[in-house]
Amino acid sequence: MEENQGESQIRKSFAGANILLTGGTGFLGKLLIEKLLRCCPELNKIYLLVRKKKNMDPQTRLKEQFDDVLYETLHKDQPDFIKKVEILEGEMDSENLGLTDQDWLTVCDKVNFILHGAATVRFDEPLSKAVRINTRGTKEMLTLARCCKYLKSFVYISTAYCNLPQQPIEEKFYDFPLTSDLLIDVVERLDSKTVDDITPGLIGVYPNTYCFTKAAAENHLLKHSQGLPVAILRPSVVISTAKGPIPLGWIDNIYGPTGISVGASVGIIRLVKCNPDAVADFVPADFVANACIAVAWKTARHHEKTCERKLDDYSEVPKDEEAKHDQIPRVYNYVSGNQNPITIRTFMHYAHTHGIKLVSTKAVWCYMLFLVNNARLFKTVNILLHWIPAYVCDGVAVMIGKKPMLKKVYSKIDKWTHFNEIFASHTWKMKNSNTVELLRELNETDRHIFDFDISALDWNSYMYNYMMGIRLYLIKDSKEAIPRGIKKQYFLKIANYIVMTIYGITLFWFVKLLGGGVLKLMYKIFS
Repeated sequence: MEENQGESQIRKSFAGANILLTGGTGFLGKLLIEKLLRCCPELNKIYLLVRKKKNMDPQTRLKEQFDDVLYETLHKDQPDFIKKVEILEGEMDSENLGLTDQDWLTVCDKVNFILHGAATVRFDEPLSKAVRINTRGTKEMLTLARCCKYLKSFVYISTAYCNLPQQPIEEKFYDFPLTSDLLIDVVERLDSKTVDDITPGLIGVYPNTYCFTKAAAENHLLKHSQGLPVAILRPSVVISTAKGPIPLGWIDNIYGPTGISVGASVGIIRLVKCNPDAVADFVPADFVANACIAVAWKTARHHEKTCERKLDDYSEVPKDEEAKHDQIPRVYNYVSGNQNPITIRTFMHYAHTHGIKLVSTKAVWCYMLFLVNNARLFKTVNILLHWIPAYVCDGVAVMIGKKPMLKKVYSKIDKWTHFNEIFASHTWKMKNSNTVELLRELNETDRHIFDFDISALDWNSYMYNYMMGIRLYLIKDSKEAIPRGIKKQYFLKIANYIVMTIYGITLFWFVKLLGGGVLKLMYKIFS
């Protein structure tokens, strides 16, 4: 029977469905909740696996989340939407996910779709904790999925970078140095200090514990998901929304390039270690959420057809080939570099072009940002533009009875630079044919409602919304204050010219008096 091209097939698939979502209080999770409730109004319920936060129970935490501007449209269109959200208190790093017996049975009896996005995203997370949350947590989720009586789809949100340094990164599984079960067993048997000591040897070529444990989770899904409708979505670097549900780029975190943009906007970050000509593989968060929902729909549809085909005695596909194909979860790389590439240089140019028109009244110094690829040059300029001013300002702060802050800030920035250098210094080629094919399978209605066509994104226009979103939602400065911000930036520029002139002259005479060896000494002290 032909599908009605005017009817949303995705909305139809989710009608009456119950969804289990992990990571619902995170950046992408918030968008998934909003999109599902607003665009699939006939769904029955969303179950959120939420951990209890110190001094805040899950219900209070969720109420605060729904007070965000992100949910304004939803509040207006569906005032009672919160009735469709039910909290299941649990922990990703606990046995049986920390769920009560009753909550476990509820999921098994009712849930149709599982969207698993919960993870610790810290690059420097101790391996023992990263394994418990990212790998063992996924193992527990798969165990739960296998108990679900009416499961149609299980989507695991991974990362496009979990298989570095493979080139190109294709939509397939790669060999993992050890099995996920063995990794979990090693971490659980050894004490944390021993695990920390052997971490470099365990993770090998993987850049950090985050990528390593996400790859381990993928390995577990490959080995243990036979017979289940499982798919993997691998987004690259997720940044602010492009289209909805609010017109300007909503964002609630300072990960990746957003942190650099925030720091540069307020005049704290003046230098970035990167290859300006490398492709910046960034993707809008709302596109990722839409792609995730589409993957869930596609997986459910494929699973349904597979079940029907297995009942058909006249199948033209040999049973062994059919079974082999159905047992391997499909992988979807959601990336921009393959269809709509933008270099770091161009990205930062757009950020500067629009950001300078949206400067904040909260800026502490004028905007200036240099992109440096040479390691030695970066360390030298880092001393001159970050560390010396930090020590001077913190020294003044101590003398006037204020708390010194800049040394701590630049220590964090240097740590971020270290962990992100591999991503900012290379162009990573990634294939996304499965994702392109998925977009083609959507009818016109679903392509409009659940748009994730990265090839059609206008980076210049998007960057205006991105910089405005940073101003509104992270720096917390109103649009009405923009003229005052521009005026303040003008005076900060004048101050910068004066200070940099005095600084340059002082540094020149300092080096001249003490000799060239002073630069080597400074390099040794600060690096």
